[in-house]
Amino acid sequence: MILVYEFAFNGSLADYLVRSDTPILTWAQRLKICLDIAEGIRYLHTDMEGKPRIIHRDIKSDNILFDENMNAKLADFGLSKSHPTNQQPSTIHSKNIAGTELYIDPEYSATGKYKRESDIYSFGVVLFEILSGRVAYDSVYTKENDLGLAPVARRRFSEGTVKELIDPKIIEEDDGRIFTLNRRPNQDSFNTFSKIAYRCLAETQAKRPTIDVVIKELQNALKFQGETTVLSRFRLSDIVSATENFAETYFIGLDTIGTMYKAELDFFGDNSSLATKEKNNDELFKNRVTVAIKHITSKKGGQGKQEFFEEFEMRTSFKHPNIVSLLGFCDEGNEMILVYEPVSGRSLDDYLKSVDQMGAFTWTQRLRVCLKIAHGLNHLHTKTVDTQRILHIDIKSANILLDEKSGVKVAYSVISKLNPSNQESGVKVYEDPEYEKTGELKREYDVYSLGVVLFEIFCGRVAYDPVYIEENDKGLAPIARQCYNDGTVHRIIDPSLKEELGEDIFTSPNNKSLSTFLRIASQCLGEAVGRPTMEVVIMELKSALNFQVSLLYHYY
Repeated sequence: MILVYEFAFNGSLADYLVRSDTPILTWAQRLKICLDIAEGIRYLHTDMEGKPRIIHRDIKSDNILFDENMNAKLADFGLSKSHPTNQQPSTIHSKNIAGTELYIDPEYSATGKYKRESDIYSFGVVLFEILSGRVAYDSVYTKENDLGLAPVARRRFSEGTVKELIDPKIIEEDDGRIFTLNRRPNQDSFNTFSKIAYRCLAETQAKRPTIDVVIKELQNALKFQGETTVLSRFRLSDIVSATENFAETYFIGLDTIGTMYKAELDFFGDNSSLATKEKNNDELFKNRVTVAIKHITSKKGGQGKQEFFEEFEMRTSFKHPNIVSLLGFCDEGNEMILVYEPVSGRSLDDYLKSVDQMGAFTWTQRLRVCLKIAHGLNHLHTKTVDTQRILHIDIKSANILLDEKSGVKVAYSVISKLNPSNQESGVKVYEDPEYEKTGELKREYDVYSLGVVLFEIFCGRVAYDPVYIEENDKGLAPIARQCYNDGTVHRIIDPSLKEELGEDIFTSPNNKSLSTFLRIASQCLGEAVGRPTMEVVIMELKSALNFQVSLLYHYY
């Protein structure tokens, strides 16, 4: 008689706790492992149609296995007991005490009575193992108490010294190639975790929480912790070599504090990653990737240093699929460099300058691009750093990157390399005229710039195209407003859409979709006090897309 199970590629939790050569898990990773285990226990403990309520009876680190993606799974049901689905939950009595000594519920051990709360106790032991980075039977604990970690953890919690149990590996500094932000537990997360773990170890079953309560508190602990960001620490010599000492060949743009370059660098991934990639001698996962390198050149009076750290803090405070993220940095001597993730493909600005390229975009595709840009900006506007709202300040088509798989990302603030004669107008045409008067930065500034980009996508031209500059030195925005207000907006529509208008439903906008889009785009260009929030922009763009897609649906 043979049973065949899925293979646990990454061994057991006990392996990670006992061996010294295993990757270091961040606090957030440990919390996710705890939640995986808890969800498995909840499934066992919950009555479902066709499935009895199950008590595992041998929850311990040896019986928690990891798959190839480090998802934790409960294993070994040799001691498990089940209640038939038609039987009310009750305490089960057993003359033969079964389980692993240092994980066994003390009330069950003393009386022979076990129920779901017995598993909760064992899970509490595992929670403290994950916190401490040691198995419950480690000699550090058995020397202090024959029953190992559980009584030690209870005593430390009661004395207020439970922090002494934290695995020192979480607190240790990274090696020279890796820099991890938010790696160790913050106070709120640690307090929430330690309180629920302590409650699981209550010596009587009646005082222990249900698994639903445990899961809720673990989720809170993870929420308090926030995201852990792993960055690569690049060497200056590698960057200088990759860019041939910041040669003009690699130049892609500049902004007020730095110069942007595009080059290939060796990217060293997180040493806690378990992806099956080849390691180098430093035991770090290495890939060669094309990256965007921002070399800070504004260094007067320490200004560059301050702006470097401000941008570093801002870029590591959020992640979103529609925002280009920071891969790493270099801070050697007086040199300050930020390295951004590689984005294949071209900018929206490139597409708008090429009639053939932009003409290939259907109206539906254009709406989806607009939505992805808006989602990225909304993420910025709803996140905070030190209670301050984040603004982009430099929204324009040159900072919207599109790849071959229809991915859209809002990029770093950078003035694209334009024709010298167009450089000033290329910047000014996206600027909120009210900012020019007040100098005050608000979220409405980004909304205005987005409005310009929306009309660019509608018109199929950049906002600083000579066609617009000859008519108005402010470019597309005032022309688009005027055309919308006097009902002549069709004169600026992309010809590739206009030619097919009303003829090809697959490429051209229908009336409802078009009117919804133009209304919200024009509102973005209105006075600041009347501009919509990014949430409203997203809602209206979704409506425009739905009107278009529903027509295709009815056609089919």
